Order: sequence, then C-alpha cells, then structure tokens
Amino acid sequence: MEHIIGIDVGGTEIKAAVFGPDAQIVFHQKVPTPAGEANIRIPEAVFGIMRALIEAYGNSITGVGISTAGVVDTESGEILFAGGTIPSYKGTNLKKMIEERYGIPVSIANDVNAAARGEWWKGAAQGSDHFFCMTLGTGIGGCMFSRGETVLGAHYRAGEIGHTLFDKASGTTYEQRASMSALMARAPREIEGFHGDGFELFGRARQGEPAYLRLIDSWTEEIARGIAEMILYADPSIIVIGGGVSEQKGFLLDKINAHVTDYLPEGFSKTVLVTAELGNKAALYGAVYPYYK
Repeated sequence: MEHIIGIDVGGTEIKAAVFGPDAQIVFHQKVPTPAGEANIRIPEAVFGIMRALIEAYGNSITGVGISTAGVVDTESGEILFAGGTIPSYKGTNLKKMIEERYGIPVSIANDVNAAARGEWWKGAAQGSDHFFCMTLGTGIGGCMFSRGETVLGAHYRAGEIGHTLFDKASGTTYEQRASMSALMARAPREIEGFHGDGFELFGRARQGEPAYLRLIDSWTEEIARGIAEMILYADPSIIVIGGGVSEQKGFLLDKINAHVTDYLPEGFSKTVLVTAELGNKAALYGAVYPYYK
C-alpha cells in the first residue's frame, strides 16, 4: 500500500498527515512552529516529522506534498518572500532539502493556494471553476482559482490580499487589521478584563454580550472591505473563507455579509460567501493533490 505525506507549515503550527491510496487521512499530527531562525528551525522540525513517519510507514511513502506560508517558487521550491509572521524564512527550500535527504519526490505550494486546491478537490468549492479562497489566521492569505488551476501570477505573488489596503494614517495593511492576530490583539485593549482565546471571544459574542459583539462587528467590517475589493477585481462565483475562524460558519458569514454591501454598488455582487469545509486540513489535502489527480 502506498502512502503520501502531507505537511502544512504555518506561522503557529506545523501540521502533518499521512494519506492512503484513496486520499483518506490515516494519521494526523501537529506541532508548534518553532520560534527563532525559521530557515534553520523549520527544516529541523520538518525533518523530525519526516523521520518519525518514515520509521512508521517505511518504503510505502512515495511522495511528499508541502503547503507553506510565504511566496513559493513551485518549480524550485524556494521561499521567495516571507512576511513578518515567519521572520528569516526567505530563501528556505524544503523541497530540495527533503528530496536530497530522503530521495522522495516533493511537491510544494503556498499554503493558501494549497487550501484553495483542497477545497476545490474535496470541500466547499467543488464544482466551482472560478473562485477566491482566503484564510484568516496569523495573517491573511488569498488565492484565485480558475479553470482547475491556482492563479500564480508572473512572480508567484498573485492573490496576496493580506498586503493590500495599506492605510497611511495607521501604517497598517489589511492583514494587520483583519487577521485573527489583529482581533486577538485588540480584544484585551477594548474589552476590560479579557484574557481569553478566540473560542471564548466568539462564544461570548454569540451569547450577545455587547462589548464582544461590538468588537466582532468592527473586525468583520475590516474583513468585508477586503472581500469587496476582491469581488470587484475578480468577480468570483464564491469566496471560501478558511482558517480556524471558519468554524464559526454562519455566525461569521452573517456578520461579514452585513458589511460587504456597504463597499459595493447596490445590486452589484452575485458572489456567495462560504466557509471552508475541510477546516485546517484544507491545505494538507491541496498539498497532496498532485499525487492523486
């Protein structure tokens, strides 16, 4: 029986999975993304995962699919650009390192591009031939998917929505205002006595507590601004919202939808917002897709 390893390198966690012949996950784990010199520490963490999985599955492993934060040259495997979420990651080449060390072929993609491909293959975007995927997490990533392919752009930088909407007054980008990191940074400043996590934040908003509702409302308006821009630029059939916050499903979508129309001409948009169905496993599925298509 052949197996494929999927690895998803994010700013907070590194997730790994082993996929069987029918693309079912037979093993899944996650470890914290190591802090410090990313060009050294992240490869070390990935090698640790690889060693354990090769020990467990041996020669049945025939390929590795990697999803990673950063702008990725999908041919060479090199990280061409990495923002502030993973400092010193630029120049890292996990594809080359793994192929040279283990002799196993590696396919690599940007994490949001992989998530989009995963949702198209197994999730919320099945049947949609022109859609946009955005992930809300440590930062904000985006991917345009059209005619069965991720749109990479001339320099592998297409869809990098997190760097848009720069505001001179505050010196912030879209992701610095609308990511989950931004929300969690605001919470203790704007809600007296709050020191919880995202689950508590959304849970208390769902219960109708005014301070929590005000914060979520303000934050989702920031999200809506970027979504409106993408609707105007690309006219996608759907926009898939991924990342851990996608677990909020209808509650999140209702809040965003309430604001999107404020940034668009009346009656303009036909785009539908949906949450990712594969959750935090979307990028893992997308990373291994090339071995199953």
